[in-house]
Amino acid sequence: MNRIQQFSQTSLAPFWYAKLELGFCFKNSRTIMNHRKHYGPVRVQKMLWPEKTGVCHAIIVHPPAGIAGGDHLTFQIETEHQAHAVITTPGAGKWYRTNGKQAFQHIYLNVKNESIVEWMPQETMLFDGALAHSETHIHLDQTASFIGWDMLVLGRQARAESFVEGSYYNQFKLWRENKLLVADTLYFEGGDRWLSSCLGMNNQAVMASFWAVPPEKFRASFYLEQHVELIRELIMRMDVSVTLTLLEDVFCARFLGNDVRRCHDAFAAIRARLRRYWFDLDEEFPRIWKT
Repeated sequence: MNRIQQFSQTSLAPFWYAKLELGFCFKNSRTIMNHRKHYGPVRVQKMLWPEKTGVCHAIIVHPPAGIAGGDHLTFQIETEHQAHAVITTPGAGKWYRTNGKQAFQHIYLNVKNESIVEWMPQETMLFDGALAHSETHIHLDQTASFIGWDMLVLGRQARAESFVEGSYYNQFKLWRENKLLVADTLYFEGGDRWLSSCLGMNNQAVMASFWAVPPEKFRASFYLEQHVELIRELIMRMDVSVTLTLLEDVFCARFLGNDVRRCHDAFAAIRARLRRYWFDLDEEFPRIWKT
């Protein structure tokens, strides 16, 4: 798996360490998993092929269900030529209140030519007092495509919990052929003025980002502008707090509000439309979302 950052277990000795490596290839008219390696309690729970085109739906599970202080969790995923993988999680992730140590999550996706990755984890809850550090690095080959999102919930909404202690760092970087297309970094601390400012979170509890890169044949300005307008029309009909922008040929949607289900439904609807426009595929949501 070239271009995916490597870690030595020795250098991470002070942390509780878990890592999952997955590789997908296209064989016999469907995508299969041709590489799987894990260290620590992180697994692939199930693989399904609900689509006639042979798209592989993989559910990854971290049995502790959250990341605590001192944890260091890494995902390394690669798709080979023509493979198409849809990857999700069975439930909400959690950044737990810290024991004084930093918690880390690193996600590395390597998407080769003519392959597609749909990275669709369910929302992540940031508990008050968490010290969270998250990085997502995505490398695309020239003709690779990507759809993915990240949804963050501040505090446990059922307890009306606010984020008054701790810190959160999140970095998202997207490359194509070693050219940096997107670099998106967020950092805030508990009780930060940014959480209440109208220039920041504006006292909302849910923030989320959606990213998508079309196949090469749909990167011409004619298609990009057409698809942006169609998605904006969809957003208006849903009456949801989502904005859509185009960064060269990268689609970026943002949500800010208090209802993570509305965010999830809006992003899922956008994803469904893009699947139809770009790949001529049905929406086909992961089955785990219905349980």
